[in-house]
Amino acid sequence: MISMAASMMLLPNANAHTPKWNIPTYAYITAAPNPIGVNQTTYIIMWLDKLWDNTALTNNYRFHNYKLVITAPNGVNTTENFPVVSDPTSDQDYAFTPTTIGTYVLTFIFPGQTITTDNDFATLSLPYPPFSEPNPYIGDYYEPNTVSMNLTVQSTPITAAITSEPLPMAYWTRPIYGENTNWYTLASNWLGSGVEGYAGWGATGNQQSYPGDAVGSLTSHVMWTKPLQSGGIVGGNTVAIPGNTYFEGSAYSQRYTNPIIVDGLLIYNGPIGWSGVAGAFTAQPYGSTTCVDLQTGKVIWTNSAMPAPTFAYVYDAEDPNQHGVWPPVLICSTAGSFLGTSFPGTWEGFDADTGTSIFNVTNVPGGVSMLGPHGEYLVLNFVNYGPVNAFGVATGPPKWYLQEWNSSRLWDGTYSGPSTVPSLIPQVTNGAWTGGYMNVQGTYEYVPSILDFNISMPTLTTAPVIYDAFYNNMLICENGTYPGAPEEAFSTVGWSPYTYFGVNMKAGSIGSVLWYNTVAAPAGNITVEPGGADPTANSGHGVFTEVYKETRQWVGYSMATGKEIWGPTPSEATLDYYGNPAIPILGGCCAYGNLYSTGYAGTLYSWNLTTGKLEWIWGNGGAGNSSYAGFNTPFGVYPMQINAIGNGVVYMVTTEHTIETPLFKGAFTVAINATTGAQIWALSDYTGEFFAISYAMADGYNTWFNGYDNSIYVVGRGPSATTVSAPNVAVPFGTPVVIKGTVMDISTGTTQTQQAADFPHGVPCASDASMEAWMGYVYQQQAEPTDFTGVQVTLSVTDSNHNHYVIGTATTDESGTYMLTWTPIISGNFTVYANFAGTKGYWPSSAEDGFTVTPAPSATPAPTATPTSVANLYFVPAIVGLFVLIIVVAVVLAILVIRKRP
Repeated sequence: MISMAASMMLLPNANAHTPKWNIPTYAYITAAPNPIGVNQTTYIIMWLDKLWDNTALTNNYRFHNYKLVITAPNGVNTTENFPVVSDPTSDQDYAFTPTTIGTYVLTFIFPGQTITTDNDFATLSLPYPPFSEPNPYIGDYYEPNTVSMNLTVQSTPITAAITSEPLPMAYWTRPIYGENTNWYTLASNWLGSGVEGYAGWGATGNQQSYPGDAVGSLTSHVMWTKPLQSGGIVGGNTVAIPGNTYFEGSAYSQRYTNPIIVDGLLIYNGPIGWSGVAGAFTAQPYGSTTCVDLQTGKVIWTNSAMPAPTFAYVYDAEDPNQHGVWPPVLICSTAGSFLGTSFPGTWEGFDADTGTSIFNVTNVPGGVSMLGPHGEYLVLNFVNYGPVNAFGVATGPPKWYLQEWNSSRLWDGTYSGPSTVPSLIPQVTNGAWTGGYMNVQGTYEYVPSILDFNISMPTLTTAPVIYDAFYNNMLICENGTYPGAPEEAFSTVGWSPYTYFGVNMKAGSIGSVLWYNTVAAPAGNITVEPGGADPTANSGHGVFTEVYKETRQWVGYSMATGKEIWGPTPSEATLDYYGNPAIPILGGCCAYGNLYSTGYAGTLYSWNLTTGKLEWIWGNGGAGNSSYAGFNTPFGVYPMQINAIGNGVVYMVTTEHTIETPLFKGAFTVAINATTGAQIWALSDYTGEFFAISYAMADGYNTWFNGYDNSIYVVGRGPSATTVSAPNVAVPFGTPVVIKGTVMDISTGTTQTQQAADFPHGVPCASDASMEAWMGYVYQQQAEPTDFTGVQVTLSVTDSNHNHYVIGTATTDESGTYMLTWTPIISGNFTVYANFAGTKGYWPSSAEDGFTVTPAPSATPAPTATPTSVANLYFVPAIVGLFVLIIVVAVVLAILVIRKRP
């Protein structure tokens, strides 16, 4: 708001004038919140109504010597001085935390100021050439002004700020609503190769697959699959090997390299024919670049003219005119480095949301990269400014300089381009400014000269190499030649000493060498290559590593001193001699204070980076801890490689340099607890790889290429649907009630052609324990598991007295159905609830229904006596008595007659 208002308050340009002007000013001050609770922070803003012409962030041409006087309730003054106002809009901010209850007085004093300089044009980096005419305002005077306000401080804290919603308890998708800022812990991106932490395997053991903030899956539940090309078994008898499989790409023609995930979008370049994705070893033709929804596989856009994207650029602008993260950009880069040699190239930028080309940048340097705090792409190089011939070969003593190229300079106004607005593309050609502004998308070229620094390194006499770069920390560099055996295609023969040195990258000391350490070649003609590094290990002092090829050992060095602190470690398994899928050097990745290492032996080692001690091994045990293959592979084990690390999990795939077909059976991808070495999940898979990896993860989902069916797989926690039904007729009291329903998987993959046909009534949800076998049955044409277990459902009711209580639990079967029999204890209307609490594989879901219990029948009552009439009470008994008397008399007379007979 202040920036917008300031743009309307600029003094108009004027010709030189006499006498000089005295320019009145209006001073303003505000504090918010006000009132404030004691020991809570309020934010004070001071500003003037005037601005200086041509003030900018990049110069010092602005107001000076603001003063803030804070008078406490007891009358004590505290003064804050601001020699140079921080904001070119004449605004100065200050955070203040009062410690006393009462009324504070805040006074802003502007002492006045005379214009004495010629607009600092000589030091400006403006989006247009400097003007030649003198400043017409020199000698003009901005008059002083003072303003005060009261700040009320109370004992009761003011209401806390609105908090974010709790982390989701149900299936969620992007975009994440803007008020839920704490949900960032669930969401992440996978920016792709070319960015520090994302590259695959190279000619060194420094495997990078740990971006640090990526969130992967805790389940092998399949969200969806998508064939890239014909895959799996060919069929028929027209091929050389019966039962042979279609080409899966190893090693030089990978089908699914460097998948990128940004803002919930999965972006990849597809293959055409037997040609692989365009890259270091594959030229055109290449397939279309495709963007799909990560969770559903729905195609968002395709671009047949876009090369394989190198990485995604996510930049947080945060300048006075722009705030927030720009829409992601896909960079297709031809710049890079290979085997220690850097080469410049071109960036072509594409809008990640639409696939539209938006800019070109030429002459981008190759080298070691790292991300700055705003997501800017920083490229570091040692450059020789000594004499060289036309072929770049030194003809005299070298003069080494350390340079950092900063991509954000393309947009932040510190170069010869026309705008800081992200939608405005630099209209320049070959570095020459042509004037004007462009606010339309298009393709423009620019030869940048946008270095953060260019620092002489006079102590270096031979070509140095940067192996690890950590922003605002240090560079790990090496001078000299690593020991290497003559049979190593990518090594220089020799066993001379070599030197490590550390370069300070902290603000204020950038370029200073922190230490040197010359290391003797190990005995036995051992080949040495650099390993990974972790600046947070060893109590924050950092550790970098190197690897011995022939003995499969690791050595650790302190980033604080450059000195060896542990190693060599015990040798890893013999088959690890063959190293990674690209070049036979053992690959390791540093994370969580550990060095994780694996190879053709199929075991994962966790070495403590502080001590070098072995913490655990995965892959050499029984069920859930085994890579045993028997006769299925030439090695007796499944060769495993680390593809990603995130959210406390190490993710690996079965892969090797070149695999024969038909592909060996039993390969798999697996997730291992990074702390304990326990297996979390596994799924059938073979992922062919070479220099690049065919794996990515973000937002809790993992994706990879499965060579068994040449399909893209995405796994993660999916949505579920629960149903419940109760009798739809009244139930007599005392009669058991049968409550039943289903819990079904409703991920997009269940609607794919085969899955919809095989499961016309839906795919049942499986327990975490059954997930691997169940996904193999549903998606990979494997046998139906005989030990399937479903998920548990909790059933509860609200009865006619409005009491709510749990009536039991039930577990779904292989059809997804559950059932519970329960006898109500009272009559009336009931609401029944079915609640599936969710698992690692599925988000929760619930349902409700109702039923009625009729009242119990009343007990049969005893007969009720009829009222007795007078006749009944008296006359009838008298008659009856007379009849009885007559009978008795008759009987007596008969007896007497009988006795008198002779």
